[in-house]
Amino acid sequence: MIGKSLTVAALLSLNLVSAGPIVKRSVLTDLQTVYSEVQSLDSDITSWNGQLLTALPLLTDVDTLETDIKTATTDTNNSAAFGDADSASIASETQSLSTLIVTTLDDLVAQASKVAAVGLTSTVESSLEDLKTLSDGLISALESKIEASYLPTATSIAAAIDSAFATAIAAYA
Repeated sequence: MIGKSLTVAALLSLNLVSAGPIVKRSVLTDLQTVYSEVQSLDSDITSWNGQLLTALPLLTDVDTLETDIKTATTDTNNSAAFGDADSASIASETQSLSTLIVTTLDDLVAQASKVAAVGLTSTVESSLEDLKTLSDGLISALESKIEASYLPTATSIAAAIDSAFATAIAAYA
């Protein structure tokens, strides 16, 4: 009986030790998923013809993006602190994501008159506020896990994203 308990305890501890790197890889994969969804959203924004019915894919994109950001935040919060190599990978992916987010929000601002014409201004504003809150949560989670040497990069990324969200929200307020 004691032998079985020790075996189970040993197996569980091996599983817990190996869980850290899996979660870290999951965070990078989650960020890549968020990137892909932001790309899809940007593509749908730039190709939107201003018709109400063709706005539905945009709303679906936003819902999917919210779910993806929540998953990335949860996985980040559940991860062990990132070592230097993981921090570098996360910083690189986050920098690319930041650039895409700024572009996407700029593209959305350019569509403000079309959005107003179909009466979706308040819906877009609300979605932007929700996405900003979720993005802030993800950035905070990432900042709590990366190596200290990457914090200036994270701060710069956060400032760029915050500025782009502020501009977009103001355009729809």
